[in-house]
Amino acid sequence: MSSTKKGLLISPEFPVNAFWGYKNVLKRYTGKRTTFPPLGLITFAAMMPQEDWDFELLDLNVRVPRDKTLHRKIEEADIVFAGAMNIQRPSLVELLEGPAQGTPTPWFLGGPMASTYRDTILDPRTPSDQVLHDGLDYLVWGEAQPWIPQIVEVIEQDSSHSESTPKIFIPERVATEPSGSRDYLWDQSIFKPLDTIPLPRWDLINPKNYKSMMFQATAGCKFRCDFCDIVQFNGGFARVKDKAMVQRELQAIYDTGFRGNVFQVDDNFVSKPEAMENILEGIIEFQRDRGYPFYFVTQASVDLGKDENSHLIPLMAQAGFSAIFLGIENPNPHALQQVNKTQNVKNSIEDTIRQIQEEGMEIQGGFIYGIDGDEKETANVLVDFINRTAIATPMVGILQLMPHTPLHRTYMEEGRLVGDGTSVTNNSARELQFTPLRPQEGFPGGFEEGENEKDFHDGYDIIMERLFNKEAIYERTQAVLEKVKSHIFYRTHTDWDNLVSSTRSVIVSLARQGLDLKNGIVDKDYLHLLKGAVQQDWGLSSETRDERKGLSSFWEDMASYPGDPIELDEEKSHRLGAWLNYARDGLVRHSPHISLGEIRDIIGRVGDSTSAGQVYLADAQHFYQGVSSYLDTRLRLFRFPGANLIKAFKLTIQGEHYETIAANMLSDRT
Repeated sequence: MSSTKKGLLISPEFPVNAFWGYKNVLKRYTGKRTTFPPLGLITFAAMMPQEDWDFELLDLNVRVPRDKTLHRKIEEADIVFAGAMNIQRPSLVELLEGPAQGTPTPWFLGGPMASTYRDTILDPRTPSDQVLHDGLDYLVWGEAQPWIPQIVEVIEQDSSHSESTPKIFIPERVATEPSGSRDYLWDQSIFKPLDTIPLPRWDLINPKNYKSMMFQATAGCKFRCDFCDIVQFNGGFARVKDKAMVQRELQAIYDTGFRGNVFQVDDNFVSKPEAMENILEGIIEFQRDRGYPFYFVTQASVDLGKDENSHLIPLMAQAGFSAIFLGIENPNPHALQQVNKTQNVKNSIEDTIRQIQEEGMEIQGGFIYGIDGDEKETANVLVDFINRTAIATPMVGILQLMPHTPLHRTYMEEGRLVGDGTSVTNNSARELQFTPLRPQEGFPGGFEEGENEKDFHDGYDIIMERLFNKEAIYERTQAVLEKVKSHIFYRTHTDWDNLVSSTRSVIVSLARQGLDLKNGIVDKDYLHLLKGAVQQDWGLSSETRDERKGLSSFWEDMASYPGDPIELDEEKSHRLGAWLNYARDGLVRHSPHISLGEIRDIIGRVGDSTSAGQVYLADAQHFYQGVSSYLDTRLRLFRFPGANLIKAFKLTIQGEHYETIAANMLSDRT
């Protein structure tokens, strides 16, 4: 008789009206079931003793089985391991008070919800808290790996469900710190290195169900934003995986057969810039050796644009990054200071955005409405900033007060929490956690009560109405096309799965967004946007063909020079300097036999030659090879259907998701 235990991994469902999920468009347009796999759960499965456990994953975002099936699977499992964020609370509560009822199987809960909302689960204050209290047996604070021996031990000792208060695995220092304390965030006995974390159990998922894959290169963040709970359980400093580990992570995803978008889920991409430079080099090497199978998205702080960090931006393009999520929060410096978001005050937000866009990457922006002093006019300021900077994907949520953060503690001490301030699970919900304050007339920097909940929500409604109507979405898409010139590292393998998904997206978009076949109506604004994108592709193709002709003439002249080194006149030196980045990118993209170090040396020597007045033939040949490869790739990039047309389709489809969320929220107004 086998002693192998059955572990049931459950990822609760995300609500439809959530910015990140794209549930309103994903299946309809792409055939994919959901956006991301539950990386935490499949990594936890890899941490457990493999010879002792047989795991099954139920991702309720892929498919929700019937209650009878769920009940049977829970009952047959030895242990249920759930991982969740608080936005998944309603789904988890529904599971515990429904299909899990009457089963003897104990439940473990990990993830951000178990860490941040532990107090209300252990000491319930609402009906949903009570369900969690009675239905869960163990909470796991922070990362699971340090707790694996204890988890295994308690399972061996006691494997039955109880409605008594759940037990929690939490460091004693964390448990005894006052709420909101950050004194322990540098404690390396709590926040351990990442070098022993195993590869996720990708065999537990079907990659075809997901639009994107995920991997983590670093954990923790050096900043101390008062509203952020992530540092409370991931640490206040960056812990990094080395280049070889990152390449193994990517190879594991590659081996699943997946090709396409990969989300690098670091808490802050630039929390340790010197380490990230090394990681980026590893990603570039991986991509070069396999013909760029992936394109990446990540999240970063605004200081990415600082002089000492900005050299990472072109490296990100070379690695295949297509978009960067920036935590902008609010363009008003005073509001940023209110929540200790000092890095956004010290650095130019708009300059960072510009640098990223100039390297061919889109901006996804996170914004917070509801910081003290925000009022109706703040809504217009936010919208104007987003439109002015051509932020492709703006996500504007109402301020959330996370337990155990300094901001939650401050509002609690000021008596401004509504209830205990923990009942709201979605940052686009209409329910407020706190009493808002407005600016105090005659006292710069002062605040007073007076803005009622209706006034507050009127401001948020302005944001939803102005940002996510169809006209605004199309105008912002056009601005993105004009400001973000696609780089040559973006286009990936056109494997069958991606081809089918992309073709379906185009057909459905044309039918739903461009044409109303039933009523015989054509959306002229939509078709005008697509026509403009095609014209941009044609224009860029024409420019590139002209540059290609100029390169041929230039090289013919260079190659005919009788000596070595080649003497350079002013015009030749100017051409070399103007095309230097072309040569670099072309060599990186299409010459994997030349190492990155050798490419840096070649480009450095050619750069020096523009002032020295001569260049050696071997370097000139590499230069020509690189520029030629770059221009040929750009021609392919803008060939129909070109990069801008594809981007226009993508952003209008995403826009439908946001438009639907906004419409649903606005319809809930009372």
